[in-house]
Amino acid sequence: MSPTRTWGVRVDPAAAGPLNMARDHAMALSVGTGSGSLRWYGWRTPTLSLGRNEPAVGRWASERLAAEGVDVVRRPTGGRAVLHHRELTYALAVPAEGPGSVRRLHSAAGAALTEGLRRLGVPAALAPGGPAHAPDAGPCFRTPAAGEVIVGGRKLVGSAQVRVEGKLLQHGSILLQDDQRLLARLVASPRSAGADEASSTFLGAWLDPVPSWDALVEVFTSAFRDTLGGDWHGASAAITLDPALVESLERHYRSSAWTWRR
Repeated sequence: MSPTRTWGVRVDPAAAGPLNMARDHAMALSVGTGSGSLRWYGWRTPTLSLGRNEPAVGRWASERLAAEGVDVVRRPTGGRAVLHHRELTYALAVPAEGPGSVRRLHSAAGAALTEGLRRLGVPAALAPGGPAHAPDAGPCFRTPAAGEVIVGGRKLVGSAQVRVEGKLLQHGSILLQDDQRLLARLVASPRSAGADEASSTFLGAWLDPVPSWDALVEVFTSAFRDTLGGDWHGASAAITLDPALVESLERHYRSSAWTWRR
């Protein structure tokens, strides 16, 4: 990342899926030239999030989602289904800076996340290269994609990206506990989503006890700062988002026409 970039950090309380996606989207739209934004947040209720172009109709059972108390939202980013619950979620936004900027952001975030886990004593690494996964290839944590964070050969952090109005947004889940297996009970049929999560892992499998949410935010923010470089002076000041923009985007992400569009 640019050594002259000025960074801001925002930490939000747990919120519903549409508001979380609206805030991420608004943060990306709001990031200025020569700056970057890092946001940490959680989820108020267990929430299934779908990738922007991931099939949903006939794949995920709305009645089972309701019975399990799981909300559903479609992300602005690509990638595949994730069950958000006991996790630490990050969002990173920067201006797009020419060809290859998506790859550079992905690599920089992966390096920072790996460094944060190592500081916690977790032997994290980045998954080797391989073919990209199609949107209908099953849940996100089923298999790691190239450059994603793995521990013991299993995926611990899942991330997704989007380019929007000349800005880049990447967000992702740092799993704290083993929640992804619930996905197998949410599919319309066992064969429709391939929801076997045996290849994923979680922080609680490597740390006992898992550090507090605030402690994790501190460790990972420090790892992002030291890995990405730039000016983090005053980064503790909250990133301000336009309430009207957030409200408009939240309506979009609450829309069933968007969520179930495919």
